[in-house]
Amino acid sequence: MNRNLRKLWLIVPDQLPAVIRRCPKCKGKTEFQNSGKFRVNANGKLIDIWLIFRCSHCDTSWNMTIIERANPENINKTEYEGFLSNSHELAASYGSDRELFIKNKAEIAELKTGFHILKTETVTQVNEAAYMEIQIKNPSGLKLRADALLAGELALSRSQIKKWFDGGLVTSGQEALVPGAKVVDGMLIQIKKEEAIRQESLDV
Repeated sequence: MNRNLRKLWLIVPDQLPAVIRRCPKCKGKTEFQNSGKFRVNANGKLIDIWLIFRCSHCDTSWNMTIIERANPENINKTEYEGFLSNSHELAASYGSDRELFIKNKAEIAELKTGFHILKTETVTQVNEAAYMEIQIKNPSGLKLRADALLAGELALSRSQIKKWFDGGLVTSGQEALVPGAKVVDGMLIQIKKEEAIRQESLDV
């Protein structure tokens, strides 16, 4: 990847969040699992899109609203094609979005799982003062430490990462991050250029 372009890391739980709700067939609260499929409905000139969840016991479906009564012209065309083709990436992204769950008044089952990261390169140039910039999306709200995440994904030792943090080389929001700082959805991590001089082999 080009170090002069900002990276985007989307943190995705290995097991996507389930919804706890009353199942009409089971006659009680059960977990509804993300099916990975979308329902798209065109009603006249407006479009509704839902992400389908299914009861883990009886397969009864529940649709979580993604887009409601929208003009097709206002929907990203690439994303719309993804809805139609049941894109795994879209199902993972929307199925991990806590704000969306709250909007749908859905109770989320506690996550007890690992995670993986979907990495892409943006078209945004890295700030002149930084060697590397990483925008982190953590819509599921997984509780992760920034130092541990960087160490794992950049294939560096925890002691080396600690030196970066202790030396003020890792910042977010113009403030130096401290070891143990939590990963926040949307945070922009910058690694300063001084470290690049000593770590020419660093790559993502």
